[in-house]
Amino acid sequence: MFAVVQAEGDEARYGGQNTDGSRSLRHFMLPMRQMGAATRHMLELAAARVWAVDVSEVAARSHQVVHSRTGRTVSYGKLVAVARAFPVPQPNEVKLKPETAFRYIGKGMPIIDLADMTHGHAQYGIDVRLPGMKYAAISRPPVYGGRVVKFDDSEAMKVPGVERVVKLDGTPPPSGFQPLGGVAVIARNTWAAIQGRSKLNIQWDDGPNHVYDSANYRKQLEEAVRRPGKVVRNDGDAEAALASAKRVIRADYYVAHIAHASMETPVATALVSDGRCEVWACTQNPQGARDELVKALGIPAERVKVNVTLLGGGFGRKSKPDYVVEAALLARVVGAPVKVQWTREDDIQHDYYHTVNAQHIEAALDGEGRPTAWLHRVAFPAIPSTFTPNITYASDESSARVFSTFLTPFPTSAARMARQSRMCGSDGFGRF
Repeated sequence: MFAVVQAEGDEARYGGQNTDGSRSLRHFMLPMRQMGAATRHMLELAAARVWAVDVSEVAARSHQVVHSRTGRTVSYGKLVAVARAFPVPQPNEVKLKPETAFRYIGKGMPIIDLADMTHGHAQYGIDVRLPGMKYAAISRPPVYGGRVVKFDDSEAMKVPGVERVVKLDGTPPPSGFQPLGGVAVIARNTWAAIQGRSKLNIQWDDGPNHVYDSANYRKQLEEAVRRPGKVVRNDGDAEAALASAKRVIRADYYVAHIAHASMETPVATALVSDGRCEVWACTQNPQGARDELVKALGIPAERVKVNVTLLGGGFGRKSKPDYVVEAALLARVVGAPVKVQWTREDDIQHDYYHTVNAQHIEAALDGEGRPTAWLHRVAFPAIPSTFTPNITYASDESSARVFSTFLTPFPTSAARMARQSRMCGSDGFGRF
């Protein structure tokens, strides 16, 4: 019988555990198959030794090893002690199953922890409870890059259950995955913390982004893609082909800011004591959370432990551990475990949005309606601008994803047509 246990963040034991960008499949599908094949081979070797037969005569299947000539079987459990004595095969030494032999991959399977989820036994970030734990709700700057000028907490302190109010320093843009700052209300329960926060009287300095307007920014992006930009791919002479084409189709696209809006909003609990930090969080990126905690707290990585709860949905948002760092910073100030709970309003307002972007596409078609030329321009705030100032262009990897996506509908003709792809500069932060 196997028990599936949620792993803590431990890169030395488990490798990178970041699951945003569909990494669970892209990064772990092959290693998991190789691990399974290695285990199967070791069990077969063990059975062959027990029966004193050649390993070619045995096969592992359905939780047991079968001897082909006699039909004898032995369960995996009875072979473990023998199997562990064999060296673990390297990935290039094992044979993977062909797709025709798949019993589980690609098939509908029951979720192993579904019963716990439906009966309320599963532990999500919001379910963490620690002795003496305090609860926090944070009023963050309404504009990215803003800061607290001054605040009055007198009314907040009158709310039953509220114990103290703490100013949380922010991180100047680009803030990366560090907190935005603000004012935190610490209370004996989440409801009191949220009610206390609503009573705060805060004067904000909105900073340089106070003039940002999404409608105006859209116009800037759309104007940018109507002009030539930085060429990142140029096959053939797309402009000449477009100029001489009998039929040209032009289209413009715009994608607005899109929030992740995971079912469980960001939440994290932290305990900072004796130069150590331990957190419990619905994080997709425990290694990233540890790195940001080290940066914020100034303590060695070996003194930071990240416990991973079930996510309640992540979609990439929970690979950004700003909310985890918030909990740790407050726990250090308060001297007790602190849970920071985001509301849905917090989640929507302070998300790491899907980047706003504008795209201009032109396609030349031949007499049979097949594309013979493709011109593609795109403008959007680059992901690196989340971490580094003065970034104008996205990385080649980011642009390649955009352009390759639009070419996939034409696998045959795309190989023959002239193509030109351009990035049109867009200054701006990845987080608004």
